[in-house]
Amino acid sequence: MGSARVEPPREDHLGGTAIVDCDCSELLRCIRDDVFPCQESPTSDLYKVVCQLRPLWVPVLFSGVNTGIQTSSLAYIGLNFFAQQYTSVRPEDIHCEDTPQLGYCQAAINDNLFWSSVIGAVGSFIHFILGPFLGALSDAVGRRPVILLCSLLGYPSLVALILFVYRNTSLYYTFALLPLAELPVLAIWFAFIVDLMEDTRDSSVAFGVIMAAGLLSTMVGTGIGAALSLKAGVLVMAFVCTTILLPYLAGRFPPPSAKRCAVRLRKRAVCATVNIGSLAACVPMKYVHWPKSSNNLAIAIAMASSVAWAGVGLSFTSRIVGDVGTLGLALFAGTLYMLSFAFITEAWHVYVLNAVLLGPQALAFPATSAIKSRLVAENEQGQLQGALTTGKSIAESLGPLVFSFLFEAVRFCCKEKGNCGVI
Repeated sequence: MGSARVEPPREDHLGGTAIVDCDCSELLRCIRDDVFPCQESPTSDLYKVVCQLRPLWVPVLFSGVNTGIQTSSLAYIGLNFFAQQYTSVRPEDIHCEDTPQLGYCQAAINDNLFWSSVIGAVGSFIHFILGPFLGALSDAVGRRPVILLCSLLGYPSLVALILFVYRNTSLYYTFALLPLAELPVLAIWFAFIVDLMEDTRDSSVAFGVIMAAGLLSTMVGTGIGAALSLKAGVLVMAFVCTTILLPYLAGRFPPPSAKRCAVRLRKRAVCATVNIGSLAACVPMKYVHWPKSSNNLAIAIAMASSVAWAGVGLSFTSRIVGDVGTLGLALFAGTLYMLSFAFITEAWHVYVLNAVLLGPQALAFPATSAIKSRLVAENEQGQLQGALTTGKSIAESLGPLVFSFLFEAVRFCCKEKGNCGVI
């Protein structure tokens, strides 16, 4: 006898009744699939997101390595440059990365802080002006051409930095060219991530995975920068940029997603964070013994904490308190971190703060990006990311200037009163 067939009624998604033909042996499976649809495990969801992000792994990982090397070296390169005016020691013999306690190195800290603040403010102003324009431009002509153009404009400052490190040319050339490297391309990368997602609900997971991978590669770069001299570190940065990143972006980077709708520019309304790596390093340089090795250890601890929170903590916090609650937790940790930083007197104080309070701040990026990615349609992601970059830049342009002014004012005031302590 053939197996009997049952036609169990079910309610479809429009409220009507649909008939599904099933063998008796398959009845339970049909009911299970209808009433309890299959849900992918978190592991399979993560694997799916990782596969969808495949075009980004080369630029994310190698850019992270370069960022780690730069973070561990750039503040001390500036310190060595400004120290030249306070000593008769030959420039090639100045190594403030190893002896920051020397008088000419201490005298150079304020100059280094001032110019770091100026560059940070100028970079934020450029983000304010060009952020929405570049975002809308990437919506119209595609992400790849805009990303490639912004990447190419960052090379002159790298060349100027190499010339200072190897030929002792003026570092002011690097400062003058750095704004070209500060173009708000990050907003376009955010929009590209959203383009790659088949389901926008996976955006928060995607941003978290990208952040964890970027932080992990930055940790590797920090370790490389710690093991290398300043000259060798800059040379490795140039090698990665010219032999890996540039060829990949120019030749192998994927074209714009088919999901993105072409939009004419004339239909668009085009509107016209403090750099912790350089500014926060000035405080321990001034008040505690803070050579390059201590700075690298602090960065490594901060990165490890951030990776742990972005890779593991994000899934728990977003599930329990949602994206908005996750953002609130990150902002609270950041506020407490800055307040506590005012009371450091030993190097280990910085290590503890980085381990406990800096990691949760990594949640702000994926939470914010996930929230804003759901606000507009897919063909407007670039403009949205650029507009939000503008608002962010207004605050960030004030931060470095206010910090520099207060740092110098307190130093001058305590000198007048004669109770500067270690200042």
